[in-house]
Amino acid sequence: MEGILDVLGNETRREILQLLSVRPCYVSQLAHELNVGQKAIIEHLQLMHDAGILEIRLKRVEKGRPRKYYLISTNLRLNVRIGQDTFQVETLTPRGDERALAAYPGLERLAEAFERVMASDEEKRIEGLELILEELHAEERKFHGARRVVEYLVEQALYELKRERELYP
Repeated sequence: MEGILDVLGNETRREILQLLSVRPCYVSQLAHELNVGQKAIIEHLQLMHDAGILEIRLKRVEKGRPRKYYLISTNLRLNVRIGQDTFQVETLTPRGDERALAAYPGLERLAEAFERVMASDEEKRIEGLELILEELHAEERKFHGARRVVEYLVEQALYELKRERELYP
C-alpha cells in the first residue's frame, strides 16, 4: 500500500486532488486550471485511478460523446501510522475488511449494493444511494448502541481488574 504514498508524493497530483475535492472535473478543466498539458494530466489521472484514489463517471452532454469526469473515490480511506517501532500504511475500502463483513452480514450486503449502485447510471445512482443511506443509518444506530455497551464493559472490566490487583497484590 506504500504505492499510494508514492502517488500522493507528486505535487501536481496533490493539486489535482485539491481541485477534485471541490467538484468533479474533466481533463481539459484540470489542465486549464493547473496550466499543465492534457497529456500529463491524463497520465496523473490514470496513476491515481489505478491506485484506487479516483473514480471515473461518464456524463451525457447535448452534443458529442459522453464527457469523462474524475472524482475522488468514495471507497477509500487511508490510515498512516508512524511511531518509534511502527510504520504502517493501510488502505480501507468497504470490501477490504472481510472480518468486519463476516461479523456483520448486513454490511456485506450493503457494501455489495453500494458497489452496484455506484456503477449504475446517474438517475439510478441517486435513487439507489438514497435507499442505501437509509439502511446505513439504521446499521449505524445499531453500532452506536453496541459501542456504548462495549465501552461500558471495558470500563467496568478495567475498574474490577484494578480493584482485584489492589485487594490481592
